Amino acid sequence: MVSSRVLYGLTTIVALVNGQAIIQKAVGDKGQSKSLLVNAADPKDANLIKQQEIVTNIVNECGRTLLAGNIDIGEQTEIELAAGNVTQSKKGGVVTVTINQVNNQGSGPFTCDMDLTSNSNGAVGQTPLKVTQNKADFGNGVLTLKVEMPKDMVCVGASTGDICTVRCRNAQEFGGCFAVQQTDVKPNANTPDNIVTVATLDQVLKQVAQDQKDFETSVNAIAKSGLNDQGTAVADALVQNNADVLNGNNGNGNNNNGNNGNGNNNNNNGGGGRGGNGNNNNAGGGRGGNGNGNGNNNNNGGGRGNAGGNGNANGNGNGAGRGGNNNNNAGNGNAANGNAGAGRGGNNNAANGNAGNRNNNRKRFARAMRKFNA
Repeated sequence: MVSSRVLYGLTTIVALVNGQAIIQKAVGDKGQSKSLLVNAADPKDANLIKQQEIVTNIVNECGRTLLAGNIDIGEQTEIELAAGNVTQSKKGGVVTVTINQVNNQGSGPFTCDMDLTSNSNGAVGQTPLKVTQNKADFGNGVLTLKVEMPKDMVCVGASTGDICTVRCRNAQEFGGCFAVQQTDVKPNANTPDNIVTVATLDQVLKQVAQDQKDFETSVNAIAKSGLNDQGTAVADALVQNNADVLNGNNGNGNNNNGNNGNGNNNNNNGGGGRGGNGNNNNAGGGRGGNGNGNGNNNNNGGGRGNAGGNGNANGNGNGAGRGGNNNNNAGNGNAANGNAGAGRGGNNNAANGNAGNRNNNRKRFARAMRKFNA
């Protein structure tokens, strides 16, 4: 019998072979943004944004690319800012998003949402956005979305204090993220103390426990990979290590379908996930649950599937920046904080800057470890 881990691992291969949708550009009032990290010119690349991987804390809220692994939102946003590849918009403005549809896996409709802090919402907390798309375009190779910015939008993320992250994806969980710079707002002076995240202390502690569990897996994956393959190696290893949960099995090894339906909507908890089962199956379901695991869905606090959909909400923001600086985003508090105005060298690594992204730094941590051991 083929194991669930093998089956889940095949999803990435299938995605690679069958095609997908890639955001080519996003254009607002001025300038244009690119999809974070994904190589839009390479037909073999794509951005997978699987909600259950976010909840299980394998990836950040923008998911992972097939060729580079987990997307470090803070770092990638700072790179795009430095390159001048960030579109600008105002409250109530419209950003036009062009998507290259490779085949039916990349077809619409697409839904989009926004992290007003750029990088701290994790599995829950995003602001839904109004999206207009022409169904006649579905299947024609190029899709155009008109994405309306919130009328009360206040972007506070990144080192500039005025960046939001927009995330778009379809039912097949292909899509991408891009940065938007707000021009009609006073830039926020980000510090670790002035940005509120959606994560509770209990959720943070659960995530730390998951980080500790996954640490050895990540280090081993990096040790066996080349410098340029570390991102995908870590993502693949974590997917395999958590395959039972990602496939919807509960912590007891049962398939408990009721529990899994939720596995795919981890947002359930935050107030409604993307098509959750309505009763959240979980809140007690995720990593130990909040007490509902038992009796509610037979979760027994098991299947890390949900944890309130925040498995990813906060995380160790730090990890270890390329050599110990946590140079990750610092500066880019882009994550709801972390800024601390740091720029890419500070060690505040967004003290929260990457809140919600414990994975962000696994790759860099490992590099530091490899250099240290060398």
